[in-house]
Amino acid sequence: MRWFQSSGRTEPSAPRRPGRRTPARAALALLLLAAGAVPASTSASAVPVPVEPVTPAIVSQALDPGASLQVDKLVRTPVVPPMPEVVLLVDGTGSMEEAITDVRGGLPNIIDGVRSAQPDARFAVTTFGDQVGDVDAGFGVKTELTTDDDALGRGVAALGTDLGYGSDGPSEDWINGLWQIAAGAGGKTVFRENSSPVVVLVSDASSHNPSNGHSIEDTIFSLQDKNVRVLGVEVDTPRGDGLDGNGDAGIPGQKEDPPTTRGQATRIIEATGGRKLAGIDPDQVAEAIVEGLTNLPTRVGHTLESCDPGLTVTLDPPTRDVVSGETAAFAETITVAPDAPQGATLTCTVHFLLGTQAPDTTAIGAAAADPGFRQEIAITVNDVSAPVITLDDRLARAGDETGTTITYTATAEDAKDGPLTPSCTPASGSLFPVGSTTVTCTATDAAGNTGTDTAVFRVLPPLTPPPGTDPPPPVPPRADVAVSASLSPARAYTGRPVTARYTLTNAGPDTARVTLATTWPSAPGRALTRPDRCTTAAPCSIPPGGRVVVTETTTYQEALSGTVRATAGGLPPDPETADNTATAPLRVTQPRLEVTPRVVKPGEPVTVRGTDFPPGELVRLVWSTGLTADSAPLRVGGDGRFEAQVLVLRKDRTGPRTLRAEVARLERLEEPVLVVRHALQPPDFAGRG
Repeated sequence: MRWFQSSGRTEPSAPRRPGRRTPARAALALLLLAAGAVPASTSASAVPVPVEPVTPAIVSQALDPGASLQVDKLVRTPVVPPMPEVVLLVDGTGSMEEAITDVRGGLPNIIDGVRSAQPDARFAVTTFGDQVGDVDAGFGVKTELTTDDDALGRGVAALGTDLGYGSDGPSEDWINGLWQIAAGAGGKTVFRENSSPVVVLVSDASSHNPSNGHSIEDTIFSLQDKNVRVLGVEVDTPRGDGLDGNGDAGIPGQKEDPPTTRGQATRIIEATGGRKLAGIDPDQVAEAIVEGLTNLPTRVGHTLESCDPGLTVTLDPPTRDVVSGETAAFAETITVAPDAPQGATLTCTVHFLLGTQAPDTTAIGAAAADPGFRQEIAITVNDVSAPVITLDDRLARAGDETGTTITYTATAEDAKDGPLTPSCTPASGSLFPVGSTTVTCTATDAAGNTGTDTAVFRVLPPLTPPPGTDPPPPVPPRADVAVSASLSPARAYTGRPVTARYTLTNAGPDTARVTLATTWPSAPGRALTRPDRCTTAAPCSIPPGGRVVVTETTTYQEALSGTVRATAGGLPPDPETADNTATAPLRVTQPRLEVTPRVVKPGEPVTVRGTDFPPGELVRLVWSTGLTADSAPLRVGGDGRFEAQVLVLRKDRTGPRTLRAEVARLERLEEPVLVVRHALQPPDFAGRG
C-alpha cells in the first residue's frame, strides 16, 4: 500500500490499528531444524517419526508364487523441500517501511533456517510497486538468484518504499511481479532443473488484474509451468486491504473503481500448492517467512524403477499430502506373480518424489535428489512346484502264462533344478504279469518338493490257437494311440503368434502310423501354418511306448475366444478312441490404451494406462509430433497393466497429436491429444474438425 497523493500533498496515514500477531515460532523452528526434528500437525500427529528418510529402506523377503507382503511404509519429508530456490517479492510502497526493516534484520535467520536443512538453497530479492506511476509496475530485481549472502544483504538493503504513488486505491501489482519471476526476469530468476522454487510474496494489499498487461490466469499458468509455489505473507497495516482484498481499505478517497476481485492471493496460492500467512505484524515478517518456508504443503508420490516383471508394487494411497517435515505413511503391497520364476530373486526400486503435483515422473514436480528417498526391494521366490513326471500307459502281449518283460522310459523335469532322474516301481525291465499293473514314479527336487506320476501297464494273455490249427493264425495288429494339446503362450495377443503343441503317444503293443487333424476358430486375417509332421501326406511312425510332438502356429488380428481341437487317427485301428481327441482353450487378447486428459497445455502431463499387454514387455511411449522427453521404456506388470505420465514439453508446439505405445511384435496403438495454450472444455475439443 502506497501513501496517497492528492494535489501534490501527501496525506498522513490513519492511526495504526492493533495488529494481529502470529505465535513467536522463529526460535522454535530453528531449534527444530538444528535438532533434526519435524513440526507436528494434525494430519500426521499419529504417525511415528522415522530416523531415516524412508523406513524400511530395504525389504528382503522370501515369498511363494502368487503371495503378497504388506509393509507399513514411512517417508519423512525434509523440513524444507529439496534444492530450494527462494525469491523474496517485497512490496515497495510507503506502508511497508516497518515490514522491510524487519526483513533486513531477519535476513540471516531466513537464510539459516533454509540452509540448515538444504545447504544448496539459493535466494533472490525482488520488489514491486504499482502500474499507475511506476515504470514496469515497479518490478525490479535487487539480487538475482545466488548463494552469496553478502549480495543478498545488499539486495535487502536496497529495498525501498518509494513506489506506488498516485493511484486511486490500495491495490498494487504483485501479479505482474509473480509473472516476471516465473518468466525468468531477464535471466535473473531462472530456476535449476528439478528444483523447488518458492516465491515469498510480502505485501499488505491486493493486486490489479490485469497487472501490467498480465492476467491472473496467465500468471497461474506461468507459475505452474515452472512448478513455483507461492508463500503469501499478508502484512497487517492500517492502509492495506489485504492480499485477498477488494481494493477498499476503508480510507476515504482511497478506493479502487471498479473494485478488485476478492480472493486473488488464495486462488494463486491454491493453484500452486503454496500457503498463506494472514494478519502478520510488520515486526514479525521475517519470523513468518521462516515459519512458512519450513511448513510448506508437500505432496509425496512415487515412481517404480527397474522392476522385474514378476513383481508388483503398489502404495495406498498413491500420493499423500503433508506439511514439509512431516511423515507420510503408506500401506505398501508387494505381490509375486503366480507364474514368477521359482528360485529367482526379483528386485524393484521405489523412488519417492516430493512436489506440488502428483509426481509420477521426474518431469513433474520437484524430485528429491537424495538417494535416501529410495527403497530397494528384493524378493526371493520360493521353490514350491514339484517336479513334473512323465510316464505313459503301456499295452503288451504276454509271451506265456508268466507275462512279459517291459522296458519303458520315465522323465522328470523341475522348474528350478531342471532334469531329474525319477525312481519307478516296478522298475523298467521288470516282468509284468498278465493283467493290469500300476507303475509309480517319483522325483524330489532340492527344495524337498516331490512329484509323482502313475501309469497302467496292461499285459494281454497269450493267444491259444484253436485245436487242430497248424500253424496258429497270425495275431491281428493293435495300437492304442492318444493325443494331448497345449497352447503357448496361454494368453495370445493380436499380431503375435500362438503355438500349439500336440503330444502323440502309442501305448502299443504294435507300431502305429498316425495322422493328426486340427481345427482352430476362424477369424478375418487369421494366418495358420500346417502341422510340422504327422500329416495325411506323411504319417508318423510311433513304436510301442513312443511319443511324437507336433507343433502348429497361428496368428490372429482380432480378439477372440474359442477352442483348438486335435484328433489322432491312423493304422492299425484303435479300439479305444476316447483319448484320440484333445482340446485346448484359446484366448486372443487385444491390448488397449487409455490417455487422460485429452486436452492439455504445454508443460502439463497426460496419464497413460495400458491394459491387456503382454506381461514383462517393454513399452515405449512417444508423441507423433512434437518432442518426447527422454525416458526409459516402461515394463508391463504381471497383470498386463502399466501406467505412466508423458509430459508435453513447455516450449513444444500446440495442436492435435497422437500418443503412441510401441511394443515389439505388436501393432502400434495410438490415442489423440490436443495441446492448447489455454484450457478447453471437452465440448470445445469435440467440436473441432
